[in-house]
Amino acid sequence: MHHLFVVFVVFLFLHHGNRTAYKYLSGPLALYLVDRLYRIIRSIFGRSPICAVIQHPSGVVEVQLEKRILGHKAGQYVKINCPDVSRTQWHPLTISSAPEEKLLTLHFRLVGGWTHDFAKRLGCTFDGDPRSSVVQHLVADNGSPLGLASVGLGIPYHPLHHDIATVPKHAHVGSGSSYVSVDMVVRKNSSQMDSGNLVSKACATEPGDAKGASKAPVTLSEMSHGDVYIKAGAELPVIYVDGPYSAPSERFLDYNVGILIAAGIGVTPAAAILRSVYFQWLSDRESIKAKKIYLIWTYRDIYTLEWFKDLLVALQEEGFGFIEIHTYFTGKLPKLCCPQPSSSGDLFGKQTFSTSIGTMSYVGRPDFDCIFKAIAIKHPGVSIGTLFSGPKPMLRTARRSARKWNRKFGKKTGTSIEFYSEKF
Repeated sequence: MHHLFVVFVVFLFLHHGNRTAYKYLSGPLALYLVDRLYRIIRSIFGRSPICAVIQHPSGVVEVQLEKRILGHKAGQYVKINCPDVSRTQWHPLTISSAPEEKLLTLHFRLVGGWTHDFAKRLGCTFDGDPRSSVVQHLVADNGSPLGLASVGLGIPYHPLHHDIATVPKHAHVGSGSSYVSVDMVVRKNSSQMDSGNLVSKACATEPGDAKGASKAPVTLSEMSHGDVYIKAGAELPVIYVDGPYSAPSERFLDYNVGILIAAGIGVTPAAAILRSVYFQWLSDRESIKAKKIYLIWTYRDIYTLEWFKDLLVALQEEGFGFIEIHTYFTGKLPKLCCPQPSSSGDLFGKQTFSTSIGTMSYVGRPDFDCIFKAIAIKHPGVSIGTLFSGPKPMLRTARRSARKWNRKFGKKTGTSIEFYSEKF
């Protein structure tokens, strides 16, 4: 619809007696055409082959692409075009991978016609309401050298590393871990796999089953419901990537103390930031300016945490003491979940329960008044950077509390709370 301005400009030039329009419109139109040409050229060079497609619960799809863009920062976004879905429509998606990673990862939720068509073209199968989906499996893997890391090859594995060559020597999240990442599948060109064989879904194991153990390779005829479905690379669509584009999250890591507030799929910028911190911590801990980071993530569907299961559990198991993760379940608790009172002195919530990925989550909405007050008291005299990604009603509540305690503690202790937001 926004391209209809071209029709308006054409008729403006054609209007009888209007002989001065070109004087005012030629300059802006020239700038617009140069910008469009630059974007077209950049997107052509940004043609990115798909390495893998992962279908997550609650109507979320993860697409892993070969990285063809340069110089992106954690939390920035790109615009993507899939000609098989629409030749003219470019859709903005936040980058959920870190700049330090070799792959470009995008997460999106099925909320409109384009996202539904794109997911279908990628091979995802959401039956009925995507939000009620509990299926998580690998949909496609093109066997790229940058594709999914393999397991069972006698080398340490970490789910945050797409390239097995970058796995840290000390990483203990792998065969002895309490979870299995959805990425843990055998690469198609691996010696572990016979020609024409596939590997069954590693992440299909229940939390208590054979920890870290993957199933043996099976033939296509032996695969059953819930297994990994791998498509040939030729069946995957062509994706053009334009970007990166600036976002409010770019300055977040410049603060000594940071608060990440997210709702639902709005967690993608926060995930990118935390993944970047993770890789910086592995390479050079002294370079990390942030001394404390809080993640406040609200979610309505019980399986939402599966989207970034590898990140949440890895941060917990590897002892990132300067990162505190607080998740809040705002939906209806399943009958088997029994909430327990929070520990004495816990200002972040009153009740908690054990989630499907083994972490603890609060019940109900976060009390931003208590949260901002507690963090401001704990960190006097510093600037606290706050990044919000979520819906407008929640944004208004969080921003009101941030401004309230910024005024109060700014005068008493010199603490300032700087608030940035992205609306999803």
